[in-house]
Amino acid sequence: MESPVLFIGRKLSRATRQWLRKQQIEFNEQTFRRIVYKKPNLPFFNTMARKQKQWVVTSVYSAHWLYRFRNFIGITQTDSIFCWSEKQAEVLYRLGLPIHISSYNDQKALADLVSENNEGESVIFLRGNKLHTELTSLWRNSNLQYNEVEVYKNTPVERFVSGMYDAYLFFSPTAIEDYKAAGNFPQPNAPVLAAENSTARTAWKVFPNKVWVSPEEEELSFVKYAVDRLEREKKEENERHSTFFLDY
Repeated sequence: MESPVLFIGRKLSRATRQWLRKQQIEFNEQTFRRIVYKKPNLPFFNTMARKQKQWVVTSVYSAHWLYRFRNFIGITQTDSIFCWSEKQAEVLYRLGLPIHISSYNDQKALADLVSENNEGESVIFLRGNKLHTELTSLWRNSNLQYNEVEVYKNTPVERFVSGMYDAYLFFSPTAIEDYKAAGNFPQPNAPVLAAENSTARTAWKVFPNKVWVSPEEEELSFVKYAVDRLEREKKEENERHSTFFLDY
């Protein structure tokens, strides 16, 4: 059976990219945001250097920032890190610190995880210019002392996607919104695969295509599910086609 050609609305991890290439699956990975990192505010981090800290990360960009500037911002071996995806953790493991992973994109679960494990540590929430208002409001209501630090900015980029794809894979509502805002639409007969319910709801709202919701949210598992689903659908379609001609 011929391998599918995939459009993937994010930059992939090395492990996922290697798996796709090993399966000889063609793919196009694209983001529609330009990321600009900020240099750390050293006077602020100097005041925190001797304190025990909880670092909170909700994007791969923040994870890369933390690793990149690790020698300048007072990270100690008594610190811990909180995030909500394996892809973020993949970057953060290199720091050699304890890592706590909550449910993906679940702000309440992450806020609760930080609060439950806080024993007076300073909480530093590393974020982009997009605010996580639910996350910070939950901490305010729990009287948790925290600091928000903007470590990168992302701005939309217009990028036209050409080519024929058998399926379109999206991991977040924002990825779909950015794809559409850049003037793109999926091929009419190709399904859109969404990594979780909020992504699927956005896909149903903006695309006329079939939308399949994956039970897998972790990146490589989601991609494997998408490939398997496409192959099963193709096999069933061929069987229906063969049955029609036999009956005829």
